[in-house]
Amino acid sequence: MNIAVYCGSNPGRNDHFAQAARDLGIWIAVHGHALVYGGSSVGLMGVLSSNVLAAGGNAYGVEPRFFIDAGVAQHDLTELVVVDTMSERKAKMIELADAFVALPGGVGTLEEISEIMSCVRLGLDVGECFFLNVDGFYNPLIELLHGMEQQGFIERGDLERFHFLESVEQLARCLDRAERAPLAARATAAELAELRAEVSRESQAELEAERAAFYAPLQPDWTGASEAEPHQ
Repeated sequence: MNIAVYCGSNPGRNDHFAQAARDLGIWIAVHGHALVYGGSSVGLMGVLSSNVLAAGGNAYGVEPRFFIDAGVAQHDLTELVVVDTMSERKAKMIELADAFVALPGGVGTLEEISEIMSCVRLGLDVGECFFLNVDGFYNPLIELLHGMEQQGFIERGDLERFHFLESVEQLARCLDRAERAPLAARATAAELAELRAEVSRESQAELEAERAAFYAPLQPDWTGASEAEPHQ
């Protein structure tokens, strides 16, 4: 499985961020997966990719030419794909990857994983995405998503496809599951009409119940948040 990982080009101030990047990189390599990432040698990106390579794995970078000219590209990768723009970088990473993960990072990381979240919501060939919520880094995003759902901008079904995991071990379990039983992208309106004619509500409910049982111990408490009083 090709796993796209979005993360910071800086290491951040919490040493646990780099440790998570190291552990994830080693896990990707040892379990026979490949890394797809932004191609840089600096920050969490460099920690992640260097540990994939050191553990004998494959790492595919996608780097805009102006970053290469700035000297931040990693040159011992399995392959470095050179593009012209940031938009081309994002599109190429989506094309290459089978699963999508965000580690801690800045606005670039947030932009990239937000596009994946939009793809999930719109049914554009991405079924779900994963956040490594190291030391609660993504708790403010969880709060924001709660608010979006409370105010009617997104649906509970969208939230259930955004998985926030507290450790690399939890993330690894979810990625293993995603490889064995990939979650289909959300259906378009036309596809839903056709599916309703073929799939009984009972069988669909069984599938959703099985998925809910797997993720329940790992997910944020979306239900509790939506029932809580909104912040004043």
